[in-house]
Amino acid sequence: MFEIAAGPERGSFKVKARFLGVEMEEFLLKYQDLLQLQYEGVAVMKMFSKAKVNVNLLIFLLNKKFFKK
Repeated sequence: MFEIAAGPERGSFKVKARFLGVEMEEFLLKYQDLLQLQYEGVAVMKMFSKAKVNVNLLIFLLNKKFFKK
């Protein structure tokens, strides 16, 4: 399970991974990096070296949750 919250800077997000209710890892994700991966044609990125996430879907979800008017 991933928990995504707004980060300290504009366009950044704190991503926390939980497994069976136990917090595993946390890292800072930058929106610009996701857009760069999308531009380069990368379909899937690794998170926490254990999970694979669809780049386009993650961008869509971030847009829907944080940038919706």
